Amino acid sequence: MRPRKSLVPVSRVQVLVGQNSQWTRDLRHVKAVIPRAWHKERVVFQQPKLKDTKPKDRIKWWNIVPGDHIRVRGDPDGLVHKVVATNKFSNRVYLNTQSDNEENPDAAHTRNVHYSKCQLLVGRFKFPPAPGTGAPQTLPVFATRLGISKPFWHPAAYRFDWTRFALATQPRLPDWSPDSKVWTPIPWPQVAARRHTDPTPYDTTADAVSEVTYRAPTLSLNAEPASVPSEQEYIKSLAARSAFDPSAPVEIYVHRELTNPHSRAKKQQRWQAFQMWKKSLLGEITKEEYKNLQGRTRHAARADAVWKWRNALIEHRKAEVKRRWVNRGGEARFEGRKARRAAKAERLQNKLRTLVLGEAENQVIPGKKA
Repeated sequence: MRPRKSLVPVSRVQVLVGQNSQWTRDLRHVKAVIPRAWHKERVVFQQPKLKDTKPKDRIKWWNIVPGDHIRVRGDPDGLVHKVVATNKFSNRVYLNTQSDNEENPDAAHTRNVHYSKCQLLVGRFKFPPAPGTGAPQTLPVFATRLGISKPFWHPAAYRFDWTRFALATQPRLPDWSPDSKVWTPIPWPQVAARRHTDPTPYDTTADAVSEVTYRAPTLSLNAEPASVPSEQEYIKSLAARSAFDPSAPVEIYVHRELTNPHSRAKKQQRWQAFQMWKKSLLGEITKEEYKNLQGRTRHAARADAVWKWRNALIEHRKAEVKRRWVNRGGEARFEGRKARRAAKAERLQNKLRTLVLGEAENQVIPGKKA
C-alpha cells in the first residue's frame, strides 16, 4: 500500500512556520512550488519575510527531527540545543535556546539554523580517563556524517520509516579502529504521552459518558416483526387521543428522525434507485417501439426509443426542478408578488380615474367649445 498523492495544496503558514512533527507522511515539500506573491505580502509589518529553497535543493529524507538534540557547527561554546520544529521548505531547523530554563522548559524557539550546520547528538559514552585523572569520563558524541537505510512506507502508521546511522562521529567512539566499519544506529526521539488535564465543571465526566441510558429491545426470532406505522396513522391517533403500543420499541416510531437523510449511504441508495428507474424506463419505451415498427427496422426503432427516452428525462428533470421550487416556497412567493403587482396596478388606475384638476387659465376641456 502506497500513500495517495495528496490534492491539498501547501498553505503559506506551513512554508512560513514549518512543522513540529517528526514523521514524514508525504513528500509534498520536495516538489511544491511556492507562489512568488507569497514572498511580498505581509499581514503586519513585524511579520517575517517568507524564505524558501528551490525544489531541487530541498532535503527529501530528514534525519534531524523535533525532539532531537544537536549542536551548531562553529559554536565556540558547543552548547547542546533541542530541536522544536523544522521547516522542510527552507531547510531550517528551529532550536529551543531556553532549554536549560527549569521554570519554562517548553519555551518558544527563538533561533533557527540551516540543516547543514547541525550535528546530531548520538548519545553520551564512557571514555578512558583523561591524562592526570583516574576516573573514566562521560562525553557527548556527535555525528559528523549520517547514513540511512532504504525508506519504506509503513501502512499501519501511515508514514515513511527508515533507520538512521552515524557513519562518523566526533569524538570517535572508544571501540573505533581504522579497519572497522561500525554504523552506530541512532534511535528516533520518544514521543511524549499526551497529558490529560483534570475535568472542570464544564466538562463531561467519564461516569456520565459510560452510563447506559438505553437498552435495545430483545426481539424473538419466532415472533412476527412489528409493522412500522405510517405518518397518517400517527396523526389519526393524536386526533383520537389514542397512542400506539407503549411496549413497542422506540425505533419503530422515530426511525426516520434517527437516520440522516443526507448520509452517504442514503444518497447512494437514492442514486442507485434513480439509475434503475432510468434503465427500466428505457426498456419500457424500447418495448413499445418494437411492438409498432411501422416499416422501421429494429435499429431505427431503438434509435427513436432512445430519443424519446432522453426527452422524457429532460421533462422529468424540469418537473423535478419545479417540484423542488414549489416545496421550498417559490410558488407561494411568486403568487404573492403577482398579487401585490396587481393590487399596485389597480391602485394606480383608481388614482387616475378619480383624478380632478382644478380650474385655471389656459385650460381646454376636450369636447367642449370655448
